[in-house]
Amino acid sequence: MVNRDIEPSPSSSDENCSTDIAQKNLIRAWLHGRSVHTQRAYSRDVSSFLEQVNKPLAEVTLADVVGWHDGQSGPATSRNRRLASVKSLISYGARIGFLPVDVAAPLRGTASKDTLHERILTQKQVRAMIGGEPNPRKRACLRVLYKLGLRISEACALTWRDMSRHQSGGTATIFGKGSKTRHVFVPSDVWKELSSIREDMSADAPVLCGSDGGPLSVSAADRIVKRAAKRAGLPPNVSAHWLRHACASHSMDNGAPPHLVQANLGHASLVTTTRYLHARQNDGAANYLPD
Repeated sequence: MVNRDIEPSPSSSDENCSTDIAQKNLIRAWLHGRSVHTQRAYSRDVSSFLEQVNKPLAEVTLADVVGWHDGQSGPATSRNRRLASVKSLISYGARIGFLPVDVAAPLRGTASKDTLHERILTQKQVRAMIGGEPNPRKRACLRVLYKLGLRISEACALTWRDMSRHQSGGTATIFGKGSKTRHVFVPSDVWKELSSIREDMSADAPVLCGSDGGPLSVSAADRIVKRAAKRAGLPPNVSAHWLRHACASHSMDNGAPPHLVQANLGHASLVTTTRYLHARQNDGAANYLPD
């Protein structure tokens, strides 16, 4: 005789479904408030990790994270960035009590040689990129990326509501990485160039427009940079971020204080900014030592 008062125990498939939902909610909460670009990158990193370890996050061990990290291909900087994403999620899960312990806390990234100097264009190369662009709208995009030192996602998200005019040019209010707001000086020549291509006078109109009049997409801005680099005879791996590097490097080469460049680019640490103080030809500490 069957006892109908005894409820059936949940099946393993039900438990797996519940775990999967809880894990997705954890990731959603962890990503909440971050920029669209950051959410996309972090989601990609975490999905790759979970697919490879093939187990719920609550069952992941330090050995799983180490094995996944060591098995990654590509340059050390890319592997370390992916590791940072996974470590951030696990740390968040442990902090709110979803995970019993932060198993990835002891793991450090792979040390690598700083190759930033390889991605810094000369002033002549930047002039060739910008000067060789015949389309005014696309040329304005290149100048904004270089002169303002914006990340590509920041440049594409810029609207005229974010722009404030003053005598010597203007100021762009940027809501950038880490959900931080900063104010970036817009030189008068850049302001005039942007004003000359403006068609929509509404406050919410994009500063950089696509061919359809709407906001310029990140992928379209990337193509503009790639094509400008190709015309200038530069390598195919040149990206919008190279113009941001150039902004930092060239401004400090010409005497800009590092703390000013840090504020302009939105670096969290001055250490990041001072990486652009690279060695200059025919100059070094030896020139300042007594004979």
